[in-house]
Amino acid sequence: MNGRRHFVLQLAPLAGAATLLPQLARAQNLPALSETDPMAIALGFRPDTTKVNQSKYPSHANDQTCGNCLHFLPPGGASARCDLFSKTVPKDGWCSAYARRP
Repeated sequence: MNGRRHFVLQLAPLAGAATLLPQLARAQNLPALSETDPMAIALGFRPDTTKVNQSKYPSHANDQTCGNCLHFLPPGGASARCDLFSKTVPKDGWCSAYARRP
């Protein structure tokens, strides 16, 4: 009985990894976010933070970019997956859901 329980407990993490690996592989092939995407329009996404309508988004500052946003995963690249849009965004972009990375 202990042998079976031990086997099942060791199998559980492998099952979890098997479900995550395809998602990680797909993340590399995500399309780029377009300004015409309905979600991008709703959040005021712009691929260049300097072109944000300041009167429409008064809390916007030019140092707020996708590259230093919490939703930009993984940080550091020229573009990366945004966990809000499930698409890639440029590091110089911006949207109203911006949250500074700690």
